[in-house]
Amino acid sequence: MNLQFSFPSLPETPPCIPNQLIQLASNLPEETISMPNVDLVLAAIEQGKADKISHLDWVYCIHAKAQWDQQNIGQCRKTSAEIWKVAISSSWLQHQLLWRLALYHSGQKEQILAQSLSESFDIFANSKLVSNLLSVQIILALRNQQPSRQLAKISCNHSVNQTKLVNLIRKDLPIWIPLFSNFVEEISPYFTTINSPSQQEIRWLLSCLDEMSDIQQIKAVDYLLSNVSNTITSNHYLLVDWLRTKYRQGENWYKLSDPARQRLREWIGGINYGDFQKLVSLILSRLPLQDFEANRLRSRSKFWANYSNNFERLRILLPKTSQLAISYQIQGDVDLLEDDGSDSTEVCIFDFGEWFVVEFFRGKGSEIRLFPNNPKNQQILFGESTLSVKQIRFLGGEKHDHVYLWQVFSHTWLANHGILPNPNTQYSGNPTASQLQEREHKLELWRREIEYLERDARLYMNKQH
Repeated sequence: MNLQFSFPSLPETPPCIPNQLIQLASNLPEETISMPNVDLVLAAIEQGKADKISHLDWVYCIHAKAQWDQQNIGQCRKTSAEIWKVAISSSWLQHQLLWRLALYHSGQKEQILAQSLSESFDIFANSKLVSNLLSVQIILALRNQQPSRQLAKISCNHSVNQTKLVNLIRKDLPIWIPLFSNFVEEISPYFTTINSPSQQEIRWLLSCLDEMSDIQQIKAVDYLLSNVSNTITSNHYLLVDWLRTKYRQGENWYKLSDPARQRLREWIGGINYGDFQKLVSLILSRLPLQDFEANRLRSRSKFWANYSNNFERLRILLPKTSQLAISYQIQGDVDLLEDDGSDSTEVCIFDFGEWFVVEFFRGKGSEIRLFPNNPKNQQILFGESTLSVKQIRFLGGEKHDHVYLWQVFSHTWLANHGILPNPNTQYSGNPTASQLQEREHKLELWRREIEYLERDARLYMNKQH
């Protein structure tokens, strides 16, 4: 079956001649279109008419300057210097030039910027009107032989981490260039060049570490631990506390190298021993002690110095009188020792990992107590908001005296429990028979005293419950 369609006939479109438009165009004056030209821009600068140069002309001039330089080799540096002089007072031109200069120094040299403009940048950078601009400092860093290290320095000087630095310059420079993502690897190496870091620089370092990826952070921490001296960390509790929290426990600990782990132990121990040593010094200078009490404290400070590398944590408990006199001068974990009628004493609790050591400074007994690190003891010794002398003695534990020659025997006692002194610690010689006899006599008196104190502690604690 064949179907045939017929199309309706349409009226013819009458011819349309735009007579009025033609007449209007014929009456317009003849205009010559001015094309952008480098010579015209340079001439305007020379005539002091830089403010008359349009943005289009500037863009063309910057783009075409490299080609112009090839034909005007003798004038290329001088003319580029004049362009930078104009940029000092033109924020728009600054932006155009600095943006391209950042790309130029990031390896994108082709068709980005004339070499003469790069080489004459110092004319601009040395001007007092712009030398403090962050974008100028970053360009100077890009030109440095160690650009990432210099950018880390800028980050530190402005106390901003990578994210904040990028946010500060995202309108002025192309933030996608590799430098802005790579310089985090230079944070730790730059920090190690600072001789005496301030608290502000420590906070900057921690802010940078906190925003790193896990891999970046572990690498940075390992570098820090391997290259920063113990003398620096002894003055910066905040840094050591951050490292202890992040890396002393859990899987991060095992991701560090062996030398880094050893150094972290030393840092933590050093800062804790520093608090202990400072406590002893403050007690000696602030409290009215008898000579024998002062001598005891000095001998204990000297003894525990041999174990400073191994202090995981330290808790200091002070009686009310001592707290009022000295506690605000110690940075560590300091709490009030509850008054239970015992002789006034300061107490230090050392965490040696598998063991807790409790050191009584003064008063009757004045012993060392050793407790295994288990959840119960950890909660009581490091978790309870208040502790008393009798409460600690009620816990029991193993105990050691502070009577004649106690240092010699304490070394052995601690070693038998796996608590070893720092490397290269010198031990005292073997006691003579007469010395041992004198010690045994004093030790017997101490045992009787401890028995009385422990019995008193049990009676006191039973009444509390």
